Amino acid sequence: MSDDQPRQPKDLQGLLKFCLEATKDEDAGGGGAVPDNPEQVLEAMDPQQRSWLEDALKDMSVDVIQQLGNGIKILMSDATDLDEKEETLDCLEDWLGNIDMAVNFHKIGGFACIRKCLLSQHPSLRTGAAHLVAEICQNNEYCQDKLVQEGFLELLCNQLDSDDDEACRVKALYSISCLCRDYTPGREAFSKLDGWSIVVRAILSDIPKLRTKGCFFLGVACDDNPKTVEELARMGLVQQLASILQVPLELTHEHVLRLLLTLVQHSQDARKEAIDPALGIESALKDRLVEGQGKDEFRESVAHITNLMKLCSTKDD
Repeated sequence: MSDDQPRQPKDLQGLLKFCLEATKDEDAGGGGAVPDNPEQVLEAMDPQQRSWLEDALKDMSVDVIQQLGNGIKILMSDATDLDEKEETLDCLEDWLGNIDMAVNFHKIGGFACIRKCLLSQHPSLRTGAAHLVAEICQNNEYCQDKLVQEGFLELLCNQLDSDDDEACRVKALYSISCLCRDYTPGREAFSKLDGWSIVVRAILSDIPKLRTKGCFFLGVACDDNPKTVEELARMGLVQQLASILQVPLELTHEHVLRLLLTLVQHSQDARKEAIDPALGIESALKDRLVEGQGKDEFRESVAHITNLMKLCSTKDD
């Protein structure tokens, strides 16, 4: 599909706007303006015209289901070349951001082709499939539920922990985050898989994107659920984060410091561990503060360090 073509509509208002955009240059007067509120236009529309639009949308929906079915066939076929499969994943991403389409995709057996791509020998398909999972499950409890029930968390955890391709690991982490965020059953299933340990290993890796996204994910999880804070504290996350801060200040430290601050603020056990002189957090923070002061790129890091030093000081209040 050409980049300057209007995106195909997925509801009645979208269809009206699609039609108006496609014909705006032919409108009488040549103004070419498209109404900002298609819903108001629909309310004022002649019933016969509205009925025509509804029939057109119904026909289009049937066509979309057919396209989804064709996409499944392409991805499931061992005879299809890699380029076509990559293009198909891109097309599916356009459609499946819509909640109803994502639900329909599952109902016609579409998750089987995602699983096949996640297990592919080609990194581009593993990456594309993981990204598609993320797009499908955002704000879509039906798909989140089905993905957890059908074992996709296990596949994604394995990809995050063991894949030899960096992009695949990053996309797996993104998908896991979307599956677990604001969805309690997903978070609980992830915890039972020892998923938090997998994310901690990703944070400890030398891949900046994994450290950044891993810290963000754990920080959001802690903000969402106090039990997660205590679980991470019991795992020794404070000590793991402290080890990262023993080296000279770098850009990824901002996210490490933010996560450490979240733990210390919300868990007494985490604060007690951070205060322990044997861990060396206070001296490490002082060193990192000297390195970051006066440098714009470390402004957030300096703010986090300052707050942490107040909380982790071994001196009496």
